[in-house]
Amino acid sequence: MRSLRKTRHFNIANRLEATKQFGLLEDYRISWQPHSLRPPHITVKGRTSVPREVTKGYVSALLGPFVASHRISVI
Repeated sequence: MRSLRKTRHFNIANRLEATKQFGLLEDYRISWQPHSLRPPHITVKGRTSVPREVTKGYVSALLGPFVASHRISVI
């Protein structure tokens, strides 16, 4: 279980970090439930110049293989 979670975390973090480096996100947080294989909840802080709906759509498409869009929040 731990190695599966670690692999997913690495894949999610790499995609979000690249997006952050390109300036599309200010920051992000990946929150896992203890002792669970459920996908994490992702919280991203988008740029103020980009509408939240656009940021959520982009991040949802980016993380689609790993996290359902209802588990992604944009602040």
